[in-house]
Amino acid sequence: MAVIRCLLVCEGGFDTALISHIGRLIARYSRSEPEFETSTSGRRPVDKIRNSPRRIGQYDLLFVHRDADNAGADARYREIEAAVQDSEYEGPWVGIVPVRMTEAWLLLDARAIRQVVRNPLGRAQLTLPSPNEAERRANPRAILETALLDASEKRGRRRTDMQRALPDICRRLLQNLPVGGPLEQLASWVRFRDDAIAALRDLNG
Repeated sequence: MAVIRCLLVCEGGFDTALISHIGRLIARYSRSEPEFETSTSGRRPVDKIRNSPRRIGQYDLLFVHRDADNAGADARYREIEAAVQDSEYEGPWVGIVPVRMTEAWLLLDARAIRQVVRNPLGRAQLTLPSPNEAERRANPRAILETALLDASEKRGRRRTDMQRALPDICRRLLQNLPVGGPLEQLASWVRFRDDAIAALRDLNG
């Protein structure tokens, strides 16, 4: 089985958990085995690419994550494209641009939310947006954290302890994010998927 040497460039440490999700995507659409390294060091995307663990030319496939935030997806894709060009990387690359932030991709599966807080049979009402609304909400991180706390059904000190653990819980939720399913209803994820498939085809000739 051929090995694909991948570099995932992220805004911060949380988004490095996307490795598992990208690996599942590659497994679905390619017979290759991905090997990942990550880079989060630097202020600008081009700095993060240049600060990769090895020389940029040694990677077969580059993934660059950048939340859309208030700039919009198209502006972020242009920013990523310019960064890739400035870095002198010459291979295929894929932009990962959730709208507005990565947490929006985690708001569609109430069952996964209950499972990650170890309360799969919980009955608390979770106020989650529909797929049509998920990418329109201003602060998906806050929505996700509230949903996780509510799903845990913990009270008092236990709820406070759960709140402190939210960063790790959100990371586990991102690590377990499946390919497809409800994500098919999010334009930002579909664009990422289609670009990844195109890049894999480019690698395979």
